[in-house]
Amino acid sequence: MNITRKTRLVQSVSVAAIALFSSVPAFAQAADEPAAAPGEIIVTAQRRSENVLKVPVSVTVVSADQLIQRGANDLTAVTKLAPSLQVAQDNTFSVRGVGTATFANTVEASVSQVVDDVVLGNREYAANAFYDVARVEVLNGPQGLLFGKNASAGLVNITTNKPKLGELSFSADGELVQRARPGDDGTGYQIRSTVNAPLGDKAALRLNAIYSDQDPITVSRVNPAMRNDLGLTNLGLRAKLLFEPTDSLSVYLIGDYNRQRGITGRYDITFRQFGPGSQYPAYGLAAGPENFNFAAEAPNYRDSDTGGLQANVSLKLGNGMELTSITAWKQAKTDFQFDSDETAINFFSYNSADQKYDQYSQELRLALPTGNALTGQFGLYYYRSVGNSSGFRGGNNGLPDVVAIGFPFCIGATVTQGPPPACGVNNRSFLGQDFQYSLKNDSYAAFGQLGYQLTNTLKVTAGARLTYEKAKINLRENFGNYFVTLGIKNNVANQATDATDLSYKLGFDWQATPDLMVYGFYGEGFKGPGFSNTAPAPGADLSVRPEISRGGELGVKGKALDGALTFSLSGFYTKFYDLQVQAFVQALRTFVLGNAATATTKGIDFSFQARPFEGLTLSGSASYADATFDDYPGAQCYPTQATGGCKADINSSLPGFVGTFNAKGYQLPLSSKFTATLGAEYAAPITDGLEAQFGVGYYHRSSQSAGIGAPFTIPTWDTIDLRAGIKAENWNISLFCKNCTNEIRPISIGSDGGDANPVGVAPPVLTLNQRFSFESVRTIGVRAGINF
Repeated sequence: MNITRKTRLVQSVSVAAIALFSSVPAFAQAADEPAAAPGEIIVTAQRRSENVLKVPVSVTVVSADQLIQRGANDLTAVTKLAPSLQVAQDNTFSVRGVGTATFANTVEASVSQVVDDVVLGNREYAANAFYDVARVEVLNGPQGLLFGKNASAGLVNITTNKPKLGELSFSADGELVQRARPGDDGTGYQIRSTVNAPLGDKAALRLNAIYSDQDPITVSRVNPAMRNDLGLTNLGLRAKLLFEPTDSLSVYLIGDYNRQRGITGRYDITFRQFGPGSQYPAYGLAAGPENFNFAAEAPNYRDSDTGGLQANVSLKLGNGMELTSITAWKQAKTDFQFDSDETAINFFSYNSADQKYDQYSQELRLALPTGNALTGQFGLYYYRSVGNSSGFRGGNNGLPDVVAIGFPFCIGATVTQGPPPACGVNNRSFLGQDFQYSLKNDSYAAFGQLGYQLTNTLKVTAGARLTYEKAKINLRENFGNYFVTLGIKNNVANQATDATDLSYKLGFDWQATPDLMVYGFYGEGFKGPGFSNTAPAPGADLSVRPEISRGGELGVKGKALDGALTFSLSGFYTKFYDLQVQAFVQALRTFVLGNAATATTKGIDFSFQARPFEGLTLSGSASYADATFDDYPGAQCYPTQATGGCKADINSSLPGFVGTFNAKGYQLPLSSKFTATLGAEYAAPITDGLEAQFGVGYYHRSSQSAGIGAPFTIPTWDTIDLRAGIKAENWNISLFCKNCTNEIRPISIGSDGGDANPVGVAPPVLTLNQRFSFESVRTIGVRAGINF
């Protein structure tokens, strides 16, 4: 149902008022952890609570306060607070320039996501909004050793707040925003709330809820007769029960459900540039870097439901050891369709899929007591996932219906016998691709890491993880009738693959002074095998080999000026073997997954936090990452490419056609060489119990690679965020803007498949499209709440 802007604004103001006068902000409510000293940050980067300055790995920590103050309401927004983390389309992420840039769910991500100690193996979970989050930790480099599943490039560790024993409290916050759009700004609102209730002396229940409703980022002209869920609504519910019958036993149960409806933030696609020979300008369509307009004549919707149950049980043994069991079941269901040609004409109007995913995981971990010369942990891990997906992509290449129905296209035609020329088949569309697959993955692992205190200041660490993975796919593709089939027609694949890997880590940390630690490590990361979801040739092997990373890091962490300044500096070098990538194959006019030989990322990470005087906090972090292919001889030439030996001919069978090249030296997709963020927060008392708060944030990102080749480069991005508000003991209100100067940038740039000509018919066309996120444009708003 479409709601006018005026009606939405009245509705949003009403909801914001309710949030202000009857709810409270979800400000930092610490999880059940050791009490931190002023300025101290506790993390679980090594699966136990530690001061971040004592953890010998590079980690960026974003606290609950920072998330709220900077309006980081989901994982995509965290990228402006953690420079090493980058995001692209379809919830794909990279760390230090390395990620898995694919929309297929048939391989796992190089950057893993963990929520409350459970690895989430499907990217759909990354779209969920944040609520009652204690902190987000971005762990740089291979992290699969201690975190259950594989993470060859990095890991995002999200911790939500545990129930608090003996406390009865209620909190919530409301946010009303307006986003810049050409001609008609979009609005949105969000409400979050939390109830913590004691259940006697030994148990507590914590209930969380979130609801948000956001206007589309783009401006559309759609077919009113079709379903068009262009905005985004998000409902999240979470219940957490903590039961501690004795000092040694803890039972922590979590159930959650998240529901999203709408395409914005995911499929906001517009034309960026029309290539020579494009058929689109003749239809009066527009393109440009700041083009927010698109049209559609087919349906546009996305229905996503995720959720699950988990039980974390911890038992402290008499000898000081701690045994932990983590049992979890997670499910994701997604049904979507969007008009992928961004026009009101059927060029390539259908891109749809129905997906269901289930995962089960069980982890047992035994931790040695802290405080001894020998510390560490051992564990066993099992993971199983089952995914089923079916879908269709296609369109009529702009053919009018009266032409399409006749010979030779025969789209929606009545089958007749010739002569004269007649339709012997009824085609579904001019261009078409259909698929149906079932994918099963099993992972078994045993792991351990030990640390030994050689001296009072020097500690050595060694760890290893033995992993066995097996996967099986049953795929049927392109059994429909099309004038031009995208991919291999009538292809069936029933295939299996497996892999065994021993990953490891060797390291040290030296407490050079009480306030300065020097550390280093070398190790191997592992990402399991998978499959391409489309075949490159009839009967081809679809398996994708495991991705292996080997490298190390040297760093220093410490504090100075009596703790008023904390800092971290690290240098890293990691080489990737059999990097898993997705490439568009021009001859097939579809995407194929495969391995890309070798790549290297090297660079420096730096962060600091300073409190020069009471009330003022300064912070900053920066990441320089040179992430390039060392060798990639099978990289696909993009349409019209004439570099690297590519030759753009109209027919791949001609001797002069070169469809692949060696991408050696090219920047990896999802990488940016230099990224930095700076922030300042100042609080000044107004009266007793009332203070004014001011905040400013600056974010810089050098040009980012969205694909292989110069046309897919996203320009440098600089943004400024501002905040001003008033805070009392039980309420707060603030005005804010994000990307205040409206520096518009997409999250991805790609080649438009609907504008490409069939091989052998006409010269290839390079028309570029772009996708936007909520962070792509200026957002202004008000945030308010109370707590008691």
